[in-house]
Amino acid sequence: MNVVPERLPANQPLAERYMNDFASVSSLYNMNVTDPQTWIQRAAWLDQQEHSRIERGALVDCLTQYNLTHNEHEAVQQSLELLRQPNTLTMVGGQQSGLFTGPLLVIYKVVTLILSARHAAEQLDRPVVPVFWIAGEDHDWDEVNHTYLPDEDGQAVRIRMEHERGGHSPVSRTLITEEHIAPVLRQFEGLLPDTEHKGEWIAELERCMRQSDNLSSAFARQLGRLFGRFGLVLLDSDASQLRELEKPVFRRIIEQNDGLTEAYLAASREVREAGYDEQATVAEDGANLFYIHTDEVYTAERLLLFKRDGHFTDRKGLVTFTKEELLELVEQHPERFSNNVLTRPLMQESLFPVLGTILGTGEIAYWALTRQAFQTLGMQMPPIVPRMSFTVVEDKIQQLLTRFQLSFDDVRERFADIRQEWLEAQEDYNLDQRFAELKRQFAALYAPFVEGLAEVDASLPHIADTNQHKIEAQIDYLHRKSLNAVEKQHEVGLRRLDRIAHSLYPFGKPQERTINSYYYIGRYGERWLDQLLSLEPDLNGGHRLLYM
Repeated sequence: MNVVPERLPANQPLAERYMNDFASVSSLYNMNVTDPQTWIQRAAWLDQQEHSRIERGALVDCLTQYNLTHNEHEAVQQSLELLRQPNTLTMVGGQQSGLFTGPLLVIYKVVTLILSARHAAEQLDRPVVPVFWIAGEDHDWDEVNHTYLPDEDGQAVRIRMEHERGGHSPVSRTLITEEHIAPVLRQFEGLLPDTEHKGEWIAELERCMRQSDNLSSAFARQLGRLFGRFGLVLLDSDASQLRELEKPVFRRIIEQNDGLTEAYLAASREVREAGYDEQATVAEDGANLFYIHTDEVYTAERLLLFKRDGHFTDRKGLVTFTKEELLELVEQHPERFSNNVLTRPLMQESLFPVLGTILGTGEIAYWALTRQAFQTLGMQMPPIVPRMSFTVVEDKIQQLLTRFQLSFDDVRERFADIRQEWLEAQEDYNLDQRFAELKRQFAALYAPFVEGLAEVDASLPHIADTNQHKIEAQIDYLHRKSLNAVEKQHEVGLRRLDRIAHSLYPFGKPQERTINSYYYIGRYGERWLDQLLSLEPDLNGGHRLLYM
């Protein structure tokens, strides 16, 4: 594998600035991850705050129980034993669960997490454990229920798990059965290329899916299979054992809710004044907390809470609580509560000694809203390590790039124009010029002819005008049919060009946001992950081309 740095602009202006000009946005964040003193200062602060977090032993017991089920590996148990020790810190990153691990960016986030933990441990000469936070509490089913694999022409094909309850309950509580699993497994197997590794990985995926009753559980088993050997610790934010430990944090969020709302609103104004859009909704009456309501048929629905007339309620008015009632419910039923994107960072900080957190570009943008909230609860916003970014360039794609003399930027920035220019260069018919000239000559002959008709009947020019539009439309139709015929003559070349775009920038998006990781794991096996994890970490989250 040959690794070449290649710039890929972030899809969020604020994240782009964070990664390339931290000083200009430092007031919205906290510490510069490229400064070695950042890690020393952060570690010292965490040591002083050990007493303020959830007790380590209880947390490790909870994590051990979860990982023995989903991520049983000797290296994981070693990480957990290290985490029991007061001098051990953590690097934390997370993601919603995705079908068959979801797009490549999930794998790249885990790779960044493990590499950053190694780097920090070397810098500080103390243990740093990588922890991956699975956001099982999220209920956006449409974000996690699908993935993409290329077909034989390289075009990405969507594989989607249908579910009658998707979008209401947390993903970890949305039960999946053989009826949901079998169709997506068949489609996935049919699209995955035939390689020496295919049978092994399909069997692994079937095992993970059929041992799980929800997508979060299957996602955890798949990540454990891929990364457990590197000591990656997993957690599901919706695990009931974890919720029991989180009761004191939920109490603080409820008791200091007004102060937190003020902090988020102030940060929102600061982001706007700096010239950026907020990447998360900050409502003046928002409680930034979810309540999971179970109806009479025991269907769980995740409801976002708001503050109205001294009460906490949801938009629909299905539930209404006083602050005292909400605090009592936290004590009795902590499993009914979950964070939103703005309070989840506070929960993460309350559980772990977070040396640094791994975030994608969208997350970096909305975390700008949280700095003052951390301060409201007497916490410190952790340093943010941008997720590393990659595009895989397989040998056959590299050959096509050379053949057509294209660069990665050509494909990313102006592929449609390049495709059209190539097609025009292949034909000698000059169709665009010839049809333009035909329309010009027609208009030149038709105009004086119509003027003469006015002497016959004043209404005829109007009819002639309508007739002219019809004739021109027929000329345009013939033009399109002629162009289609030329395309057909050169369809082999066009397919080759299209294959480049399908591979490197499917649907006009970065490859890592679309294609499923098993496409490359299936082709290259685990050595591909080993190669990724042998790279030097890039604390600026730079993009690299991976020539396979």
